[in-house]
Amino acid sequence: MRISNVGLMVKDLEGAKAFFENYFGATVHAEYSEDNGYKSYIMKFDENPKLELMTKPEVIDAEKNKNNAGFIHICIKVDSKEKFEEILGKVKADGYEILYEPATVGGQEFRAVTFEDNIIEVCY
Repeated sequence: MRISNVGLMVKDLEGAKAFFENYFGATVHAEYSEDNGYKSYIMKFDENPKLELMTKPEVIDAEKNKNNAGFIHICIKVDSKEKFEEILGKVKADGYEILYEPATVGGQEFRAVTFEDNIIEVCY
């Protein structure tokens, strides 16, 4: 067994889609929409799993707390140290909050607070 996709509800669907396209080269694998305003993009990376970005009119972007129970971040693995450093430089230049870099435990990674206060981790 393996994970097919992970869903992320967002307020700004187009902005979230652009984020993953711009930083990680993700592409839209599939789109889905309903008459009630629900819309999603299933984003494909080089490997599984996929990331499903979803929105609907009643979504609110409430303040997030990294100490809440539940899913807390998405980690994206890149192929090289060079790609890692390129993305880290881009994240810094775009003004996102860096929580740590490189990892204090376990590997080479950084963690940043990005669009809509979602936490993205990048490792190689």
